[in-house]
Amino acid sequence: MSRSSLKKSVMGGVIAVIALSTASPAFAWWEADYAYRTKLNLNAQAAGITGEVARAPVLVRLHQGNFNFDDVKPDGSDLRFIAGDDRTPLKFHVEKWDVAGQQALVWVDVQGLQPGQASAIYAYYGNKNAKDGQDLAGTFGPDYRLVYHFNNAGAPRDATVNGANGHGGDTRNAGGLIGPSLVLDGKAPMTLPASAFAAGPLSISFWVKPGSDGTIFTLPGAVSLVSGGGRLFIDQGGVRSAGAALAAGTWANVALVNDGKKSLLYVNGQPAGEVAGALAPPTGAAQMGVGFAGEVDELRVAGAALPQAMFQLAAASEGQNAKLVLADTAEQVETGGGHGYFGILFGALTLDAWIVIAILGVMFILAVWTMIAKHLLFGRIEKANALFLDSYRAQAKRAGDHEGLPAFDPGAGSESSTLGQIYALGRRELAERLKEGRATGSRFAIRAQSIAAIRSALDAEQVLQNQKLQERMGFLTNSISGGPFIGLAGTVLGVMITFAAVAAAGEVNINAIAPGIAAALLATVAGLVVAIPSMFGYNALLTRSKKITAHGQIFADELEKRIAETWQDVPAAAHTA
Repeated sequence: MSRSSLKKSVMGGVIAVIALSTASPAFAWWEADYAYRTKLNLNAQAAGITGEVARAPVLVRLHQGNFNFDDVKPDGSDLRFIAGDDRTPLKFHVEKWDVAGQQALVWVDVQGLQPGQASAIYAYYGNKNAKDGQDLAGTFGPDYRLVYHFNNAGAPRDATVNGANGHGGDTRNAGGLIGPSLVLDGKAPMTLPASAFAAGPLSISFWVKPGSDGTIFTLPGAVSLVSGGGRLFIDQGGVRSAGAALAAGTWANVALVNDGKKSLLYVNGQPAGEVAGALAPPTGAAQMGVGFAGEVDELRVAGAALPQAMFQLAAASEGQNAKLVLADTAEQVETGGGHGYFGILFGALTLDAWIVIAILGVMFILAVWTMIAKHLLFGRIEKANALFLDSYRAQAKRAGDHEGLPAFDPGAGSESSTLGQIYALGRRELAERLKEGRATGSRFAIRAQSIAAIRSALDAEQVLQNQKLQERMGFLTNSISGGPFIGLAGTVLGVMITFAAVAAAGEVNINAIAPGIAAALLATVAGLVVAIPSMFGYNALLTRSKKITAHGQIFADELEKRIAETWQDVPAAAHTA
């Protein structure tokens, strides 16, 4: 092997090693029966999570901004969630599935979240033969004694295997933070089962939207959470903690944790108060809303002292400004890649945008049909006029006097000639005037009044011809002027609907907004696609139309001059007739 060949082989090997070492891992498709998957990135750093989360339920909000409901079964039964290794199924359950409203709320049992490290899970769907894969009770770990979503009518039902259903608390607000929420009026509190508050460590967390001061939660004789003066306190053993701000009319995540040594208060995942001491045995049933009016959502009770990171996670994934879960572009198994940019755009189109695009599609078809029809028509006229002029000039060579305009055959292909139609009209009009003038003498010229009358007839013929040339050109002018405005209207409506859907879903991030905005802009693009070709086509056709009209005017002038030179000898017999 030569030195140059050896050098090339070594360099090739180095490049191959570098390429393999820097290539990102390509995970295999979990199951080929599922046509689609969406990668859900879990950004713990952006969410402000400062500690490890070994296992926790994570709320995944699906809406038209990050999910195409047309690709999943109408009841969502083919939905599956897989861990970041693209092999391990995750337990989950659906709290809300609304295909018509393009919204879904899904709780997924996620494990191994580390602060400052990116991780992800996958949502698989698009399997028409799949059975429902939800595991309601398995979504929450064994530490949880009670979980209320408040997504049912009547008394709250426990989502865990413990069956710790509540008593009272049957009033709901359908537009709560996460689906429906519990409405407390300050008069009829909700009672929680004693089984959820056995001795030992305790964690209770919930979302609250205060409407008045009062006791939000109480475990009589042990501990209470009290709201007063826009602040939240722990009351335990006659000791009150330092207060934490709790604004009225605003949702906040509240957590109370007792590890057997002290009680800790967290508001939106941040420390907000502390009282030393273990919890005393309760003297009565736990209650929510004793003298307190407001709303409560997603109530959980665990028999363990959960870490602060758990409540940071809840605040970051469940609130209106959720930052934890960011969806990537959907992928399709047939291509091993995504739908493509246009797949994302068309998948995010709303009904109003489809209607606008359909209208613009009809306008585009009419515009194209007009341009093609007019192009063919003008081509026939131009060709026929050229044939007619060749024949006319050959017949028009005359010497001396003549009597009228001669009849001649311009040949096949000249039937569409506008000049031939003008000539035929002029010949008929002249023949009538010559008949009328025979009584004037043996030699006479056509009168000036007759020439003016013939010219009027020729002008009228040109007007009619011009109307035929301009017929249906309005389709093009409508497309030019109306297309962009119709498209803009579709864009504005699409943007409005996108923001409304994002607001309703309670998730504000670029991945939620961008697909809807981009899809809405398709309507404007469609309007421009209709208008731009129509503009160029209209200008080209208008130029040809004016050229045909100008040739007709020139020919009419020439014909008028020839008619003006016409004179006729009348036989003597005609004089005496």
